[in-house]
Amino acid sequence: MPGTTSRTRPSEPPASKPSIARSIVIDASPERVWEAISTPGVLEIAHPFCRENPVASWPGIGSKDRIVYYNGLVMERQFVRWVDGVGYDLEIRPAGRDERSSVAWRIGSEADDKASLSITIYPAVGALGRRQTDRLLKLLGRYLDSVVRGFEHYLRTGQPVRRNQFGAHRMFSGAPKDGSPQRA
Repeated sequence: MPGTTSRTRPSEPPASKPSIARSIVIDASPERVWEAISTPGVLEIAHPFCRENPVASWPGIGSKDRIVYYNGLVMERQFVRWVDGVGYDLEIRPAGRDERSSVAWRIGSEADDKASLSITIYPAVGALGRRQTDRLLKLLGRYLDSVVRGFEHYLRTGQPVRRNQFGAHRMFSGAPKDGSPQRA
């Protein structure tokens, strides 16, 4: 099922829900960034914590894939809104569990035929207290820093991102192969 052709912005989850966002300017056209983020299985080459990104259905609304992280965690993604050239919204959850977080991916136009890539996570915080939620958002911010940097690296160089290229992450990396301590 192809994506929509509308140029309107996908809807955003409520502002009252906790969220964390990261954005990066990429020396590539918005069209090239869209081509990358809408390619099935792209996380295997542009995401520094992703070991596998098997796709069940693609593209457009209803797309489904999985992220298998280096630490063995498996997350299932379902795309609930898809606007060609602009971005998409998805729900993500640990495989076999019910709690879902929302994630919004957006592309913006910048000067000199560059683009911005922004990712916002609206985590399922359930009964977490304020302090725990703040810690989670901080960890997710570090995660997003590496993910947007991974896409910038891939689009700038054409080379796949290496495992933990921008530093390991305790929630997603597993133990580094070189035995060095993990950050974040």
